[in-house]
Amino acid sequence: MGNKEEYGDFCKLFGVTPRNRVIEFFLQMESLDFTIGDVAKETGLNRATTYNTMEILLEEGYVVPTRKVSAGQLYKLNSQKNEIKVLLEVFDLLLDRIVEEYTKKKLVHA
Repeated sequence: MGNKEEYGDFCKLFGVTPRNRVIEFFLQMESLDFTIGDVAKETGLNRATTYNTMEILLEEGYVVPTRKVSAGQLYKLNSQKNEIKVLLEVFDLLLDRIVEEYTKKKLVHA
């Protein structure tokens, strides 16, 4: 994930930062929970950056711990937090725009 084109529309809109990369990942996987190691792997961030970013997001209440599997703690997006509700709406609007653009391109090439 080094190239800006490799990032999702959320990061393109709000900026490519470790915090936004983690938030975008959780927005994409809204109802699922993940270990910090999973988040690091999927976002392309190193573990130390991911741990620091997750600590901040936990303090802010954007992500919450869900359950423990073996020795690993899992986390998911806190969909009860008002800011997250707004971000989910924005994310859905971005997805709608992507689908609309894709549909237009398909119609033009048909």
